[in-house]
Amino acid sequence: MFGSPVELWLPATAAAAVADDLWRDLSAIHRQWNAWKPGELYELNRAFRAGRDAAASPALRAVIRQAAVLEQASRGLFNPGIGGLVGTWGFHADVLADGQRPSAASLARWQRAAPSLSQIEERGGRLRSRNPGLQLDLGAYAKGVAIDAALDRLQRQGVQQALLNLGGNLAAMGRPGDRPWRVGVRDPHGSGLLTTLTVDGREAVVTSGSYERYRWLDGERCCHILDPQTGAPAPAFVSVTVVHRSAALADAAATALLVAGPARWRSVAERLGVNQVLVVDRHGRTDVTDTLRPRLQRPTAPV
Repeated sequence: MFGSPVELWLPATAAAAVADDLWRDLSAIHRQWNAWKPGELYELNRAFRAGRDAAASPALRAVIRQAAVLEQASRGLFNPGIGGLVGTWGFHADVLADGQRPSAASLARWQRAAPSLSQIEERGGRLRSRNPGLQLDLGAYAKGVAIDAALDRLQRQGVQQALLNLGGNLAAMGRPGDRPWRVGVRDPHGSGLLTTLTVDGREAVVTSGSYERYRWLDGERCCHILDPQTGAPAPAFVSVTVVHRSAALADAAATALLVAGPARWRSVAERLGVNQVLVVDRHGRTDVTDTLRPRLQRPTAPV
């Protein structure tokens, strides 16, 4: 789901129906909120392009409202309204083939459109945008939202320990036995782990990276995370890990901070309200907030 493997750990005592319900919820989000396959989000984008309104579920409307707040807090570095730009770079596909960079004219057209979630109007359960260049892509947010919703469901069903991994976006609650969870953060420049940390209670560890989903365009490796201000792939960081109770916030923040780069990431993190952050640049240099630093340990054994 969501273009990545999904893993779920539950106590042996948990009923099979609990996992079945969770898979059903995740599958629904995966189907309905995909930017390039038929579903609710796809139809909403079609309506925006045509200048008409369309019905949206309460869940999708809530997600868009929350994402709009985070867009403003990040000063536009997290912007789910740039789906048209993401598609122009060829990232709306399950398999990413080599090719050519988009033309300067096509990129300039999307930049002139200046899409923002603030341009969405909501009335009576229906959404509309007067900017046809606004196209939604929740790829930097939907996984986090899905994780939070999944853990909420498990808690309502009486599950006290769980670990959910959506393609590297991970969250845990409770603890396995008498010890906390131990989570590894991948080394983006190697095949092993960069560091590990323990998670005790409910918390998310979300990594946004430029090293897995990319295309070779005109001989250059181009990552799927785009800078909304330049219209080009974010160049400086290859990995940003955010630890927070909210997986949705951590997901959006990781993307915004990767785009922000070395000069701006700390100020953007403060605006978003995240203070446990680890960044890795393209030269392999790392930086970490003082709040997260004491929790990190060098990996000494397989995790």
